Amino acid sequence: MTNLTDQVWLLSWGDMEKNFPTLQVINQASGRISHHTVHTQPVGRRFDRVDDFFIPASSLIINHIRFGLILHRNEPVLHKIDLETTSYVKNISLREYNCIPKSVAYTHLGGYYFVNCRPDSTGATQPQLILDSVTDSVISQNRDITGTPYVSPDGHYLVTVDDGDGLMRIQIISERGEIQEPFDIHTNLHLSDLAFQRSFTEVHQYNVFGSSGRQTDALFVELSTGKVKMIKSLKEATKSFQWPWSSKNRVMVGSELFGQYLMTPSRESLFILDGRLSKLNCEITDVLKGNVVVWVGES
Repeated sequence: MTNLTDQVWLLSWGDMEKNFPTLQVINQASGRISHHTVHTQPVGRRFDRVDDFFIPASSLIINHIRFGLILHRNEPVLHKIDLETTSYVKNISLREYNCIPKSVAYTHLGGYYFVNCRPDSTGATQPQLILDSVTDSVISQNRDITGTPYVSPDGHYLVTVDDGDGLMRIQIISERGEIQEPFDIHTNLHLSDLAFQRSFTEVHQYNVFGSSGRQTDALFVELSTGKVKMIKSLKEATKSFQWPWSSKNRVMVGSELFGQYLMTPSRESLFILDGRLSKLNCEITDVLKGNVVVWVGES
C-alpha cells in the first residue's frame, strides 16, 4: 500500500500463492465521501502478473510524482504507468541484462532509477541497473553493487543492503547526478529494513537506522562520516515464515521529515527509538505479531 498525494494504491495477492493479484487505486482518499477502488489498466490484457509496484516518494523538493513502475512476475521488464490516469504508458525492457526486477529506488538528482535484479537461474546475484527516467533506458550497471537500494529523501545518498555478504554499501550522489564510488559498512545483522532521518548535528545531512530480521539489535549509521553505532536489546523479530507478505519481517519507520523518533516492532513489543540520541527511548509491550507501523500526525 502506498499513498500518493490523495491516492492510495493497493496490491492484493488474491491468495497466498499470488495467483490472482490485482492493483487498484482509491482516489480522493482523504475526502469524506463514499470511496471505491479503480483498477489500473491491465498490461497485455492481464492483471494476474503483477508482483510489485514502485512509486517515488514525494518530498519538500519533489511534490508532484507523475509516473510509477509495475513489476511483473518473472518478466525482465518494467511497466511504466501514469499515476494520474492509472493507465499503462510503455515497457522498459531489461532483457539485454537478463534482469528480472525485484525492487527499485529513485533519486531526482540525475533522475535515476536504481533497479535491484533477482538472482539468475544459477542463483548468482546481478549488479543493480541504473535507468534514466527521462529516456526510459538503461544507462549502465551500478558497478558491482548488488542488493536492495534505498535513497535518502534529499536524493544525495544511495544505500544498498546486500544481505548475502553482510554489507551496507553507501554512495553519494552529487547535485549534478554524479554517482560516486561506494564505501562499505560490514554487518552481520541481516538487515531487514532501513529508515532515513535528518541529522541533528550537521546541516543537510542524513543518518540511517537499520532493523535486523534475525537479531535483537538495530544499526545506526551517520552517512556523512560512516560512524556506526549499535542499538541493543530490541527483542526478536517476527519470524520470516510468519510474515510471508514481504522479506521485511521487521520494519523500521521514521516519524516523517522533522520527527525525532523511529519505530520498529518485535514479536511481542513495539520499540520507540530516539533518533537525536541514537538510542532506545521506550518499549510498548503486548503488541503481538505486529509488523505494520504507520506514524499519524495532526494536520
